Amino acid sequence: MNRVLGADNRAVVVAMDGARGGPAPGLEDPRAAVRRVVAGGADAIMTTYGMARAARDLFGRCGLILALDSEGPVSEYGIEMALRLGADAVELKAAPGDAARLADVRALAGHADAWGMPLLVEMLAASWEVALEESAENVGRVASAARIGAEAGADFLKIHYVGPPDAYARVLAQAYVPALVMGGPRASSPIDALRMAEAAVSAGARGVVFGRNVVGAPDPEQMVRALVAIVHGGARAEDVAGDLATGVAR
Repeated sequence: MNRVLGADNRAVVVAMDGARGGPAPGLEDPRAAVRRVVAGGADAIMTTYGMARAARDLFGRCGLILALDSEGPVSEYGIEMALRLGADAVELKAAPGDAARLADVRALAGHADAWGMPLLVEMLAASWEVALEESAENVGRVASAARIGAEAGADFLKIHYVGPPDAYARVLAQAYVPALVMGGPRASSPIDALRMAEAAVSAGARGVVFGRNVVGAPDPEQMVRALVAIVHGGARAEDVAGDLATGVAR
């Protein structure tokens, strides 16, 4: 976990698995995309087997989380793939009502534990249109999903943000393992994505796992630097958002 979480037990993780279904904005050139994110100071990159294999010589001190999401069960071969690549953790997505995928998560957790491989579980509580609603019902929905992921054997979680921060704090209290907030759809502007990161960290999240809002940004390297300033440095979103235009990281 020391290759994923920083000395302060927080992490800026960049999700770069968005091209699994075909070309995706910002990921056209895998090696160039990884270089930008590593230069920005990301703690770890979460990506596919193919992209990790194509760019593994560029990671340096940046951790690798191998995204194992697949059309079928992965527990029988996923840890072997990760070990061959020298990955620091593995990831699998699940939804509370998907019994087959949750069974795979539990099996994967057992294999991962046998090899000392941390398991990141992304719990999809609802569609993004629903998950971002600020309502008591949604707080309960996201909290329940987080708890199910923890009980299934996750070492750490990737979960939706649901505001305001005091509501998200209640969600995190149900997830008794470290939780990172997922970035979700492309925000209308970088400041909106940064505000969500700031709110989630203030509520107790250990950091972020942002994909589209980093790799699809006009300057991915500087976007990572802004997130690092918020997650590790306690900076305010408004302060570092201005720096995105000037190219200066505070």
